[in-house]
Amino acid sequence: MALNERGGPNWAGFSADAAIIVSETIDEFYKNPMFYALGHFSKYVPEGSIRIGFQVTDNQLSGTAFLQPDGKRTIVLINT
Repeated sequence: MALNERGGPNWAGFSADAAIIVSETIDEFYKNPMFYALGHFSKYVPEGSIRIGFQVTDNQLSGTAFLQPDGKRTIVLINT
């Protein structure tokens, strides 16, 4: 969820991306676009939801679906 500006710490020694980047030199952090995407995603998938089978047949879309605790279903699509 949060890494330093070099993409660490991590045990494998490669840099990675994260939703939040924390500066090691000054008291700041930066929210990447991934942060807002995760927030939007989690807004519609409440705690206790279960991922269910879902297939996208369009090459420009990716998606997944969830069964919520109240029985409603949520589909999240991403236009790639």
